[in-house]
Amino acid sequence: MRNPFLSYLKEEKTEYLTPVCSLNKAVMAKLPIYGSDDSLEGKTFRDIFSTELIVNEIKELSKVYSVDISGFDDYMLPKMLDHALISEDVKYNQLASRVAVKFGDRLGLLLLALKLGEKENRDARPDWTDEHWEYWAGLDTVIFVGGLASSMLGRRFKERIQHIFDKASAKPYNIMLFDNGTFVGAMGCALKLMDDNSTSLVFDFGHTNLKRCVVTKGIDEIKGFTALESVKSLYVSKVENVQSKWESALALHKYLVKTIVDTYKKESDRHNLSNRIIISIANYNAAGVLNTERGGYAKLTVLGQDYAKILSEDLSGALHKRVRVQLVHDGTANALYFSEIENSVCISLGTAFGVGFTDININRI
Repeated sequence: MRNPFLSYLKEEKTEYLTPVCSLNKAVMAKLPIYGSDDSLEGKTFRDIFSTELIVNEIKELSKVYSVDISGFDDYMLPKMLDHALISEDVKYNQLASRVAVKFGDRLGLLLLALKLGEKENRDARPDWTDEHWEYWAGLDTVIFVGGLASSMLGRRFKERIQHIFDKASAKPYNIMLFDNGTFVGAMGCALKLMDDNSTSLVFDFGHTNLKRCVVTKGIDEIKGFTALESVKSLYVSKVENVQSKWESALALHKYLVKTIVDTYKKESDRHNLSNRIIISIANYNAAGVLNTERGGYAKLTVLGQDYAKILSEDLSGALHKRVRVQLVHDGTANALYFSEIENSVCISLGTAFGVGFTDININRI
């Protein structure tokens, strides 16, 4: 089955994803079944499921059950659910169960809508053809990664997805969960390093943290993987004003260069590092050319069309050696780790949905 979500760059002989693959813009114009949460009809997928929505639900239910969550920052609340789901504290447990059921059912409805591809939902997604819907209908496996997919919460989501499909008498996707998802994007990128037993730096540039790793790649395997301490992402907020966008893009670029250079110099004392650096980045890109719209890294396009080339040149100057950078869309980076699982899609559950297809073929570096 040809994947209509993949585009091919003839000059580079590599495949890439464009924003057309995004699930966040899909609309639940018609619910695939009724009686679970009928208020979702007419909403976009992003307005149905996200970390922010789950955090808000926890806050509301904490008032209902008189559960004190004052000791948790917002970003910690979803992780709190893992402990609450196995807690002997009845109120704590009931709160977590209600959140897991509500959002697990929502995930089930979203996947069922993709599987069935009913006319109303097709009409609400004009950038998808019948071929795109048929691809989703024909997929066998959905792999969930990200904090919301791990541990007990992910398992409860999986149960509720099965419940929704059973309720509709529809054949379900095979749902796979990946508990240790923190560095899955970096590990996916690492698999695309050349099989020459060299050691290279691999980064994962997200909107919260910049993850850093040192990887030694052998023949079709990762021989060594060391996760370094992550550093905070800065200058990634969206900016609309032209002048402010330029200033923010320049500040972001300088910060990324400094982070890479500092990491390279420090790790060079411990390893004989290659001149190849591969980076998972929260932005669609084709051979290093970033998308101008998506997320906080899109502003980097004001510095030039080919950001991988810009980064390579500036790093080469700072390190006094020729450096080659390859950028990989973050959803694709996740999917690369699961490339041996046929007919599957990788979905990250976080701020919004991230998507990557495991059958993508990108160049090694």
